[in-house]
Amino acid sequence: MANQNNKSIICKYCNSLNVVKYGTHEGIQRYWCKDCKRKFADNDALPEMKTATKIIASALSCYFGGMPLDAIQRHLQQQFGVYYSEMGIYNWVRRFSKEAIDRVKDFQPIVGDTWIADETVLKVGGKNVWFFDVIDEKTRYLLASRLAESRTIKETALVMKEAQRRAGKSPKRIITDKMTAYPDGIEFVFGAETEHIQSKPFTDVNSTNIIERFQGTLKDRTKVVRGFKNMDTARLLTEAWLVHYNFFKEHETLGNIPPAVKMGDTPIKDWAEVISQTKVKTISKQKTNGDMLPKLADEIYKPSYPQARRKARHPKRKPKGLKLKPRVEISVIQMRQQ
Repeated sequence: MANQNNKSIICKYCNSLNVVKYGTHEGIQRYWCKDCKRKFADNDALPEMKTATKIIASALSCYFGGMPLDAIQRHLQQQFGVYYSEMGIYNWVRRFSKEAIDRVKDFQPIVGDTWIADETVLKVGGKNVWFFDVIDEKTRYLLASRLAESRTIKETALVMKEAQRRAGKSPKRIITDKMTAYPDGIEFVFGAETEHIQSKPFTDVNSTNIIERFQGTLKDRTKVVRGFKNMDTARLLTEAWLVHYNFFKEHETLGNIPPAVKMGDTPIKDWAEVISQTKVKTISKQKTNGDMLPKLADEIYKPSYPQARRKARHPKRKPKGLKLKPRVEISVIQMRQQ
């Protein structure tokens, strides 16, 4: 029977009320569920995690806002009074970046008819790679981005195709710089119905200033991480940063709200919502009653390391005290008997 004082406490794993107090950890009350045999903390942390959602959300906001890991570490310690390792914070970033990307993959923004495309250089694994991006001029929503090792017609067409898929339509005009791969790549995807305008940067009319401001913000982000280690990490974190840019980052030209929020309902509103709605896959633990125990001790016996090492070194060692005659001597005795 559950403790009468714990009626309001619900198990995070099985939603049972049959829980009892199980000590404290770092000042946080912990509980034990008698039904699923699991421990959990009395905070808003996910199952299998000890850290509260608000702490992880604060770390993610700081990271994608441009703070390095050591600065985030000091911020969390000063704000919440708890120490977290830089690797632990980085693991939060990777895990919930995947969750955020998955949550918005089917979101279709309401964008205008004029898009702007440009490219910039990022450092990945010590090498320079090209980062293509396409942004809507009206809503400032970033439609697509792509990391590529070269500036070819194929790479240009791929990023345009992705922008078309996410927007659910083709633009009436696209503004780019004078890179030679843009005309053929744009025509291959959109055909002749889309007008291609080649513009010089830092001009007032038909300019790519909007996207260059975005790229300046992106470069500030990559300076903090001091270059990505490999292409997989680069794709994950830049894509997650674009989610942050579209759904969480306030834009002054839009009235200090994110582009996606300006459009109406969005699948996510902040990092705390991404974390709290993460689906955790858990495996129920076996009950430790007598019926579940192995019948034979040999089923759970494993030889120790020294025993296994000696057996591997002398696989055919014979018992001491047993002497066998040489094979030649045995054959001679058999010949005499014949």
